[in-house]
Amino acid sequence: MDGTPDKTTGYLVSDLVGMALRQIGVGAMGTTASGPDTADGIMHLNMMLAQWQRRRWIVPNLIDLFCTSTGASHYNVGPGQAFDMPVRTDKIESAYARILLNGGTPSTAGDFDDGDFNRDFLLGSNGLENGQNPIDFPLTIIQSYEDYSGIGLKGLRAWPIYAYYDPAYPYGRFMPWPIPPAEMWELHILVKQPLLTNLAPDSIINLPPEYWDALMWCLAARMAPSYGQEASPTVVACAKSAMNTIRTANTQIPTLGMPAALTPSNGGFWWPGLEIQRL
Repeated sequence: MDGTPDKTTGYLVSDLVGMALRQIGVGAMGTTASGPDTADGIMHLNMMLAQWQRRRWIVPNLIDLFCTSTGASHYNVGPGQAFDMPVRTDKIESAYARILLNGGTPSTAGDFDDGDFNRDFLLGSNGLENGQNPIDFPLTIIQSYEDYSGIGLKGLRAWPIYAYYDPAYPYGRFMPWPIPPAEMWELHILVKQPLLTNLAPDSIINLPPEYWDALMWCLAARMAPSYGQEASPTVVACAKSAMNTIRTANTQIPTLGMPAALTPSNGGFWWPGLEIQRL
């Protein structure tokens, strides 16, 4: 490889690591970095991407994962689990529940009846039922286990309103509350798309083009201490500039919401256990 990125994928890991090493004088002036140098660089790259994975503004996009309710009090998040993803996420960014009214099973469960809802809204112009016009209800995220533990009747089974995510390892646990009845709801969570953290020398870094520059300069700054030197001001400045570009491209600011306790309205922003907090 000549170090030129592919138009549709990206740089080879070995090429990018070689470029980063040359910024700190390793393999420069027509020489080639040694095998151990490249191996160390790849390990540093994987560790750096694992750190980046936990920062919302670095990850290029969110993904929507879902599963059908089973009546369980919690649903695992991770490889091969109810919410299937390569590695459990550290947090969920948002969650919602999609009601399943016309799938057959809900009509026998007894909790809801189609007649309680406006079927003109549920039916599409072509006569298709709820599968074509799903109704979603946002779930308010309970931010801490302490607040979740304050719920008095944790086994309540009804319409889900809140959700808590326990970032346990190796599998996280998504806990909607009240507990949704089996097969009546489709539960959705929005999480950061996992970044690859098991890259090999011949792997392709499949990230948007603005990431290539940031990876090279940040990796160079990270590896400089391994060679008994501090990253030069040029390397540091280029790394900061590249990261600022990514921050600008990825920043998404949700609409600000305020608890009812802090507003003059009589809104219902509350969950059991909220009263134990000290504002």
